[in-house]
This record gives sequence, C-alpha cells and structure tokens, in this order.
Amino acid sequence: MSLFKKKKSIEYGVINSVVGHDAQIKGEINTKGAVRVDGEFEGKITAKGDIFVGEGSRVMGNLIGGRIIVSGEVNGNIIASDGLEVTKTGRVYGDITGDKLVIDEGAIYKGKVNMEIALRKGQESGRADAETARLLKASKAA
Repeated sequence: MSLFKKKKSIEYGVINSVVGHDAQIKGEINTKGAVRVDGEFEGKITAKGDIFVGEGSRVMGNLIGGRIIVSGEVNGNIIASDGLEVTKTGRVYGDITGDKLVIDEGAIYKGKVNMEIALRKGQESGRADAETARLLKASKAA
C-alpha cells in the first residue's frame, strides 16, 4: 500500500509552436499542430491540434482547437472539439463550446457553456467559422 497518491500528469505530446515565458505577442496563430502559450498572447489561436495555456500565462483572444487545457488565464471564447480542461490554477472568462468539460476545484470560470460539438471531423470549416462568429457576436453583446 502506498502512502502517496499518484500525481495527475497532463500528457502534452508533440508541441509544434511555443510562446515562451518572456514573450508578449499580438496577432494570429494558425497551425495544423499543437500550441503552448507560457507568456502573453493577444489575438486568435486556431490549431487543428491541442492548445495549452500554461500556468502564469495570459491569453486575450479566442481559442479554437482540439483538446484545450488552461492553467493560466484566458479572456475570450473557446471552441474545443476534443474537450476543455481548466486546471486548478486556470481562469477562463468567456463562452466555451465543446463536447467535454472538466473544471478542477479552485479553477475560475465565467461565461456560457455550449456542450455541442462545434468542430466535428470532416465538418466544413465555413460552419466552424460561423460558430466562431456567433460566439464573438454574443460575447460583444454581453
């Protein structure tokens, strides 16, 4: 019998793009791979792979990706086709759309939740862009 619990580990896999701890970037990231943000990013991130927002980092803008894990702060809407996890250090201020949602104890979330899958495999990108536009319009009206 073990006295210590196994620590939950987040499996990151291959990360293709990184915004480092000291970086402050404004703009748009579009990638077929995964993205990790450890610094500050303002704009839109669209990834066919996963998006990781590291502890102590800050994103001001919308995120569209596969699995999205937030350990830092996101001020914007999120569309996560393979699920969203907000860890205990994470803070999300915006609407979220996806098929799975995990919010750890201690995490902060403020916004609306739509659990329909926004980005299905084989779905036309125009429909996904229409969903993003709808979420952006709704968040500006609120």
